[in-house]
Amino acid sequence: MGYVGLVSGACLARLGHNVTGVDVAPEKVDMINDGASPIIEEGITELVREMVDVGRLRATTDTAEAIASSNASFVSVETPSAANGSLSTEALEAVSATIGAALYDSNDPHVIVFRSTMVPGTLENKLIPIISEHAKGTAGEKFDVCYNPEFLREGSSIRDFENPPYTVVGA
Repeated sequence: MGYVGLVSGACLARLGHNVTGVDVAPEKVDMINDGASPIIEEGITELVREMVDVGRLRATTDTAEAIASSNASFVSVETPSAANGSLSTEALEAVSATIGAALYDSNDPHVIVFRSTMVPGTLENKLIPIISEHAKGTAGEKFDVCYNPEFLREGSSIRDFENPPYTVVGA
């Protein structure tokens, strides 16, 4: 529930969806559940408070519980650059394994939407195999995967979500 995750989650909640955000930091989860924002962004504090108050936005540290109570997961984790310019996929790999494990006993369809920066081929060659291994099922059968790159600019991210300069989705 960092910059992209919180803005996307709060905006999806405003559109009428019930959103459960997942974060490994209990203090961020507590802030969100108290109607506060752990990030600084124009309009986000008010939007988080409103969506929590109407019951469409909440946060948890329990990925399995969030997966069990939803039919889609948006993955927005950091992919920091290394000194040589490559991207670290460590967080993407970890969350893929966690989501896959949460889907292991599920028979319900689930869509996984990646909104993190990654190079072409990362989904097919690295992340989908990790999810499949832990879910004991394949993409298109037990779960579906797509990529929706984010184009949110700091300072105008809520406006960018509502009026995106681009809409790109790959499945």
